[in-house]
Amino acid sequence: MRAWRRILGLLIVVGVVFGYMKLRGKKGATASDAPAGSSSAGANRPVPVVLGAAESKDTPIYLQGLGTVTAFYTVTVKSQVDGRLDRVLFKEGQVVSRGDVLVKLDPLPFEAQLRVNQAQLAKDIASLDNAKVDLQRYEELLKADSTSTQVRDTARSLVAELTAAVANDAAQVDLARLSLSYTTIRAPITGRVGARLIDAGNIVHTADANGLVVITQLSPIAVSFAVPQERLKDLRAAQAHGSIPVTVLNDAGVPSENAGEVILIDNQIDTTTGTIHCKAQFSNASDTLWPGQFVTVRVALKNLPDAILIPTIAVQNGSEGPYVYVVTPDNRAQARVVHIGSVEGDQTIVGSGLSAGETAVTEGQFRLQPNALVHIISVDSPRASLP
Repeated sequence: MRAWRRILGLLIVVGVVFGYMKLRGKKGATASDAPAGSSSAGANRPVPVVLGAAESKDTPIYLQGLGTVTAFYTVTVKSQVDGRLDRVLFKEGQVVSRGDVLVKLDPLPFEAQLRVNQAQLAKDIASLDNAKVDLQRYEELLKADSTSTQVRDTARSLVAELTAAVANDAAQVDLARLSLSYTTIRAPITGRVGARLIDAGNIVHTADANGLVVITQLSPIAVSFAVPQERLKDLRAAQAHGSIPVTVLNDAGVPSENAGEVILIDNQIDTTTGTIHCKAQFSNASDTLWPGQFVTVRVALKNLPDAILIPTIAVQNGSEGPYVYVVTPDNRAQARVVHIGSVEGDQTIVGSGLSAGETAVTEGQFRLQPNALVHIISVDSPRASLP
């Protein structure tokens, strides 16, 4: 009896499993038998896209790179005589003009030395005058045969000796007066002073390494930058037509009010980097450029007339090179191979493959395939997230 019960239970389990497998097979067959063109496959569903129109206009060609702001003149002000620092007449960070008094040293020792030299000069002048009188007297006595030629020659030599002494004394007076003038230290250039490097009351020496203060010229100012050697030809061609305009871009990538021109294209290419050093000059009237600052510079090389421009975002890269998707009249996506020139901001210059007025897909192109059906959301509209 137990054996029959076991067999009956086993048959029931096998029946349930068989029924489940049969039901599952029917559902799978139903799904696989769905037609390929049904809405579940979604093969013909249009892809939403945004278009950007190609336009023709005169376009400036730029060369952009990273530069470093450098001052034309930086001077470490030092004392030209040894002495005690008496007064500091500038404020740290002050803008000074050439000739402004910065520092005064104690002038008393130099004034005393000047008086000593002046006294020696006066003494030698008096001796010279007396020697000239004696020489004149000996000349007259010699004519009267009342003295010898030797006496006259000795008097003449004394006059020459005292003349040289007076000249030396005069030079010593000038030197003492010059040393006295060095006690007033003036700004050698127009610029902004830095931190004070020594305080009043200290003894300064001409051999001091640090100096008294550093002055840096801020206007005009220079920006040094490197250009790839491949663009040297373009730079030289632009230079042949006159000055090369340069602008500085702010943090947002917008040209600032600082406008300058290239003043140097170096005479050698750096073999380690394959670049050539250039320098541009800026007026920097508002002091927006600061020495040591890193900036982005934009060099205007030439103006390209009637250039075809499209949004850079429309350009894709494929096995045959750059291409864009254009939309045919029947709303189909067509891949068009284009020849790309330079990129100017968010616009790209198209050398060939696209004409002015044609449109290219700027959004949704990553979901496209050749001949795909598209749904145009807008043309030249602001970028927005697509459904």
